[in-house]
Amino acid sequence: MSVFDDVGYEAATTNEIAREARVSIGSLYQYFPNKDALLVEIARRHLASSVAAFDALIADSEPHADLNTVIGTVIDLLVGQHERDRLHLLIAHEAARTAELNHELLVARHHMADMAARLLEHRIHGRQDRLIAAQLTVAVLDAAVHDVILRQPPGPLRDRCVELTKAAIAGLAGVGSPVGDVSM
Repeated sequence: MSVFDDVGYEAATTNEIAREARVSIGSLYQYFPNKDALLVEIARRHLASSVAAFDALIADSEPHADLNTVIGTVIDLLVGQHERDRLHLLIAHEAARTAELNHELLVARHHMADMAARLLEHRIHGRQDRLIAAQLTVAVLDAAVHDVILRQPPGPLRDRCVELTKAAIAGLAGVGSPVGDVSM
């Protein structure tokens, strides 16, 4: 992983990766034919860890817990993962998106949407509406964290982005004030 950090994903070579891992290039190729295959495996493990953390957080939430509190906790988890773990940023923003990597990301998104739908079960009674709201919630969270929140340095503007994200998701879930009612 530090090879990717040091020279970037595109410039990293399998020779450098093998050297860092202290294995022969032949051993590396035995398991991973190229760095994209290695990244997919790293992503698989990382996504499994992220999804497990998300599952635990949702499982610990009371069925009727305050939605803004749950959303805030989820956002804090996601932002924290990005700030602590360069791997997450590599997968999300820097590495080439192979079909395999896209598949792993899609599987993780579907799982998170299923968990979000369970969380919304007591808030949105129509199954179809609940599934759409869950998918939109995951999409809004993903876009907000990657494209807005993390682009702001920690501080009042980032906090405001988090608050607007909470309001948007609460609006999707049919609770709280609509996004348009949130003052700047």
